[in-house]
Amino acid sequence: MPHCQHCKHQWSWGTTLRKSFTLGEGMECPECGHTQYLTKKSRKRMAVLNFFPAPILILSGMFFDIQIAAILPFALALFAAFMVTYPYLVELSDDNEPLW
Repeated sequence: MPHCQHCKHQWSWGTTLRKSFTLGEGMECPECGHTQYLTKKSRKRMAVLNFFPAPILILSGMFFDIQIAAILPFALALFAAFMVTYPYLVELSDDNEPLW
């Protein structure tokens, strides 16, 4: 679970997931109110995890002639697995690091 870099408060699973759906780049610490940002490493990790399942599902449907109704449960299961594991993959930083 992520820790606030300012007050060292460990965020809960629910808080991390809820804060990730806020608009803007920063997430406010529930304990001290200091703005926290995803680290560059964490953002790259999330981008990779979000990118790979979609082409695999699309290409498997094209090559193996699988109907969308058969692929949809797998896509939903992958989405649910990502949402469950997302808070464990988050790392926080006090600064908003540039991605590149």
